[in-house]
Amino acid sequence: MILPTKRRLTIVFTSVIIAFNIILLALSYLFWHQTMVNGVKRHMQEDIYIEFLDQYNRSGLDPFRNMWDEHHFQILNREGGVVVSTKNSADFYPVLNRKLLSDAFAGGQGFEMLKVQHEKHLIYYFPIDGIYAGRAAKSLSGEITYDRAFLKLVLMVLPLMFFFSYLLSRLLVTRAMKPISDIFTFQETFSSNVSHELRSPLASLKGNFEVALRKERPAEEYREVITFGLKETDRIIKLLNILSMLASSKFKPLDLFRNKTDINALLRDLVQSYAAQIQSRGITLTTSEIPGLSCSCDETLIRRSLENLLDNAVKYTADGGSIELTLSLVAGHISVTISNTSVPMEQEELENIFNPFYRGRRAKDLRVEGKGLGLYIARYIMRSHGGDLTINQSDRERFSITMFLPVN
Repeated sequence: MILPTKRRLTIVFTSVIIAFNIILLALSYLFWHQTMVNGVKRHMQEDIYIEFLDQYNRSGLDPFRNMWDEHHFQILNREGGVVVSTKNSADFYPVLNRKLLSDAFAGGQGFEMLKVQHEKHLIYYFPIDGIYAGRAAKSLSGEITYDRAFLKLVLMVLPLMFFFSYLLSRLLVTRAMKPISDIFTFQETFSSNVSHELRSPLASLKGNFEVALRKERPAEEYREVITFGLKETDRIIKLLNILSMLASSKFKPLDLFRNKTDINALLRDLVQSYAAQIQSRGITLTTSEIPGLSCSCDETLIRRSLENLLDNAVKYTADGGSIELTLSLVAGHISVTISNTSVPMEQEELENIFNPFYRGRRAKDLRVEGKGLGLYIARYIMRSHGGDLTINQSDRERFSITMFLPVN
């Protein structure tokens, strides 16, 4: 679903960018063209008023017959007849624009574009003295050459524009779709793992109930089956609670029920619950306290996080190893570090340790029970509180994980 959507969006984005660039190039061409035409108009007006009309006012009509200029220049009477023209205009007879001629005799001026002798010209009508009006023309062949050069440049740029538009579109779509893609991937993985994790306890329940119903049994055996069923049901409920928390972890922080919590007392309770197991395996446990340390947090969730961390430390510490639980204050945060002797983890395992449902090589080798959700959920709880969870393996013989929790 994601890939077809990305392809469609890439096509749409590419089309929009190309359309925008084409419009921009068209506007640039029109601006370029109009700027050149306006430059020609301004140049013609300056020449007429500075040279021709000044010459006319000083010497009359006769000097114009022998003049040669880059512009075609003619002096017209009211009927539109050519009274006098420069040498280069002897055979230059564009179609007369009577409206512009009339405007010139009325004191106005105006321009038009005409094709004369297979060449486009800009023709300018202007007033002289009420008896005569003037008409000047300039070839636009040079400007047309520049126009064509600009259009060739545009055509050369178009393939590159298409290519870079496509690359830009792919980049934008990929970056825009990444959060959505991550969520879809997460949901697909989540659904697959939920099915896998629930299948085992449900199949076990179903199998035990079917066996129990095959023949009449003493009440005590039925009691055992029911007890087992309740145990498996509790296991499923616990798993569903964890999965429910996991499902919302990509979208929003947890809803917290904050209360003032004594962190020292919380840690003592957790350590006490693992005391028998730690002692039976000959593990050395070292703890520390900060008197009066408390914070405003969701005690149930913080207890679950710390329990997950301590449970992992106990599971992965070899018999006769050691666990250190260090409590400290760091920049307004309560820091709880649990460090234990451990076989070094590979870099790949460290990079994936917080991924949901991820089980490292050592977990499989030691056949440690679990779903690969403990650390992910613990970090989610910490981040919902405004804290975080980090790992450290600077010492190759020890593995440390630190929980940061804001004091307030």
